[in-house]
Order: sequence, then C-alpha cells, then structure tokens
Amino acid sequence: MSDVERMPRPRGLRIRHGVPEVIATIVLLLAGIMVILPLIIPWFFVFKTQLEYAYHPWSLPTRLYLNNFRDAWKSVQLAQGLMNTFYLCFGAIACTILPSAFAGYVFARYKSVATEIVFYAVLIGYFIPAQMVLIPLYKMSVSMKIVDSIPGVFLPISAFGISFWALIYRSFFRNLPKELADAAHIDGAGHSATFFRIMFPLAQPATMLALLLVFIGCWGDYMLSLVLLSDQNHFTMQLRVAQFLNQYGVSKMPKYAAAALISAAPTVILYLIGHRWIIQGALAGAIKE
Repeated sequence: MSDVERMPRPRGLRIRHGVPEVIATIVLLLAGIMVILPLIIPWFFVFKTQLEYAYHPWSLPTRLYLNNFRDAWKSVQLAQGLMNTFYLCFGAIACTILPSAFAGYVFARYKSVATEIVFYAVLIGYFIPAQMVLIPLYKMSVSMKIVDSIPGVFLPISAFGISFWALIYRSFFRNLPKELADAAHIDGAGHSATFFRIMFPLAQPATMLALLLVFIGCWGDYMLSLVLLSDQNHFTMQLRVAQFLNQYGVSKMPKYAAAALISAAPTVILYLIGHRWIIQGALAGAIKE
C-alpha cells in the first residue's frame, strides 16, 4: 500500500455534492422514470377483466386473466402487423448498413477535397428532421408509385439513417490501421476484395450497433408509416395498436395494454440480449480524429 492509502482518514468526513450535481441527479432520475413508466403502467391493466378494470383500474389484479393477450392478438390482427413490421425492419437494415459502410469506408480511406465536400454534403441530411419533408416525401412516393407499400416506408427510413451511420463507419474505419489495406493491395487484392474480406469484417462492432439500433428504430416508427400507409393490410404493429386505441378509446384498456406489451416485447427482448453489443459498438465507433 502507498503512503497515501495508509494515512488515517478523518472521522465524520462526508463528500459534499454541489448544487449542479444534485440537479443533474434529479434530472436523470426523472428521465429514467419517464422511460420506465410506459413499460410499467400496462401491467396494472393487462391481467384484469373488463369489469375489474372498470371498478378498480389501479389496483393489483385479483387473478391472472390471460385471455386479454389472446383477444388482443385476434381483434387487433397483430399477426399481420408483426409480419409487416419485420418486413419493414429487415428492408431498412438491408438498405442502410451496406451503403453506409461503403460510404464510411470511402470517406475514411480516400481523403481528398472532393471526398470531404461530399461527406459534409451527406452529413447535412442528418440535421434535417423528417417532419420538414413529409409533404415532398409523400409527393415523391406518389410519383415513384411506391406510396402505400412497405418499401415506400423503409426506403425513406434508410435515406434518413445513412447520413448518421456513414459518420459512424467513417470514424470506425479511420481508427483501423492503414497498413491492413496496404498489405492487402500488395497481395493483389482490389478495392472490393479489401473492403469485403478485411475492412468490413473488422467493422463488426459498428455493424452490430447499426443492426440493433436500425431494427429498434424501425420497429417503433409511427410517423412515416402513418403518412405513407393507408391500406390496412400494410399496417405495422404500431399503426394497428394505435388504430385499436382510436377505435375503442380506454373502454377496452386491458386488451389495449396486452396489444401494447406484445408490440413492445421484440425490441425490449432484443435490447436485453444485445445491449452489450450496443455499448461495444458505441465505444468502438468513438470519434478519434
């Protein structure tokens, strides 16, 4: 032990937190409660009968009434919404990750005035909120004849996400040793072979981060789906649950709570399984220019 560690500590010594630390702690606690609360509230209703909810909405259920899950699955037609949402998520992943990785690799590997200008031009799209371009986006979808279709939703989602993920991949590829690509070129590998066989596999942390976050973001999309979809056969999980609430209000809250929990379950499970990859990918993609 060092001399500092052996020194006796004064009795009654307390660590005093300043006002900014206390305020930051309170703000973080409130933010955490706001995130957790929507996941807790449905459990007060989901195991109750309609009559029990009408008389005692906030009390604990007297018994576990599981038929709400079955009734919600049938009445809200969650099976079709589930398939549409999976189609939407996988389409967005396919159209986001590989183009972003290509762009990030080019911006990191081939530095020039032209690539820097193109990079910042692409990055501008990250600062444009989707709400500002809803009307032009809808008109463009109509002219391209992809409105009211699942591809007509995941293509705009991918377009909005490519700017951000190109930045993440660019930062990640810049942190990789340049000698790896040089050695591959000496061995006769072309640009495509170097990317697919060496650089892209090494970017697995960034790819896992993109895969998980794009899936979670797509699963929770509501605004673009609401604007671009009108055929109920193409409705996603979020639209079907919202449609059920708009139709019945809170009069059938136990079934609505069951539908909300079913729709949220895949993303919660995916986060619990892959949160360590999210942390690893975020740390690996830290910007070190």
